[in-house]
Amino acid sequence: MDLTKLPKHIKEKYDKKVRGKAIKRVQYDLNKANKSTEDISDTKLEAMVAHKEKEIRASHKEKTWKYIAAFTGISFMSNILRGNIAGAFGFGGDDDEDLDA
Repeated sequence: MDLTKLPKHIKEKYDKKVRGKAIKRVQYDLNKANKSTEDISDTKLEAMVAHKEKEIRASHKEKTWKYIAAFTGISFMSNILRGNIAGAFGFGGDDDEDLDA
């Protein structure tokens, strides 16, 4: 996701939200390990937050591409081109074959 073309105030707002989520996730991970922020060094904490920020940004980029593909019908067309017409319309496999009527 290229944020350089966005206005500065929007980019700053996005960065703040991502940073806040990253800090919450790091705190959650530390709580899960029965540690607190005082138990680790500031540089280690900053590295953990930076890593979580990268994960969050990567997930946003992946979700964006999935939404674009779904909105434009690219996934639908790829199923058609692969010969999976039933999958394109949501009729995957025959789940009812195993049922004894």
